Amino acid sequence: MFENYHYFLKLAETNNVTQAARELFVTHQCLSRYLAKLEKECGTALFYRKPRFTLTPEGRMLLDTLRQVESLEMDIRQHFREGLEGTSGTIRVGTTEGRFRIFIPPLITSYSALYPHMHLAVTSARPDALEAMMLNNKLDLMLIGQPRQLSRFIKSQIVLQERLYVVLSDAMCRKYFPEAYAAGLEPLKKGIAAEQLIPIPFSFNLPSANSSLILDSFLKRQGVSLNVVHVSNHPDLHHILTTQNYAASFCLTMYLPNLKSINERTENKLHVFPILGLDETNPVAIAYRSDKTAAPYFKALIRTIKKECQYYQDFHPDDLF
Repeated sequence: MFENYHYFLKLAETNNVTQAARELFVTHQCLSRYLAKLEKECGTALFYRKPRFTLTPEGRMLLDTLRQVESLEMDIRQHFREGLEGTSGTIRVGTTEGRFRIFIPPLITSYSALYPHMHLAVTSARPDALEAMMLNNKLDLMLIGQPRQLSRFIKSQIVLQERLYVVLSDAMCRKYFPEAYAAGLEPLKKGIAAEQLIPIPFSFNLPSANSSLILDSFLKRQGVSLNVVHVSNHPDLHHILTTQNYAASFCLTMYLPNLKSINERTENKLHVFPILGLDETNPVAIAYRSDKTAAPYFKALIRTIKKECQYYQDFHPDDLF
């Protein structure tokens, strides 16, 4: 059953015998014979042939098992490689696009100081795509917001509880909150009510983003609709648009240090304020396969991520200036 198990994994990945054979560099006949032999050994069909070539429930069960076998084999090979070459190798890390540019550079720098011969191969994608990559053993660890239920094969740990802030430029504060601006913005630091945001144009993340889900739920409870003039999945772009007074924006905790960097390059400073009544936080988690062997270099990566996240947790809006 485990002989040439990667043949089965490729069939499950492609759902096409011809394509799988081509990518495995074997003949169509060879792969068909392999599948027929495997199904005879299992005593059941592993793929439906019609109307499409797809996994049966028994096939999905075997796929889960063989993915665990693949993960264990990869860990064993890494262990043997360490014995021959010392601690070296690659850890594949993924996160969402917005966090990628903010979180990954300092992570690479901090981790390489501990394990200079370990390479972090990094990628960005949507959370569901990252989860699929992990289940297919294409990813070792991911950092994502965690309102969703992950596969039972994936273990997760919350490493950061993010708050959601509203972001206004200095000029926008002066325009929309003149009395508070004259008082040094102190009244706004306690929070801005949802109805006070109605006259202001805003940039929003995509509807599927965690920040948008939190915000939409809150605004519905408040009976408030905002004037959205721009939507994209680039939070850093939203914040630049705010410096240009085009639209106010929102910011999760991890993005606060990036706002400080923006403030260092602009005269029209950015200010962040809490939203009155918005108590919901965004949990950020690291996740990895539950059958992953916890090698020292992998544990060190987890510790490094937690340390980096603590920096964001401790960052205060007053630190922007």
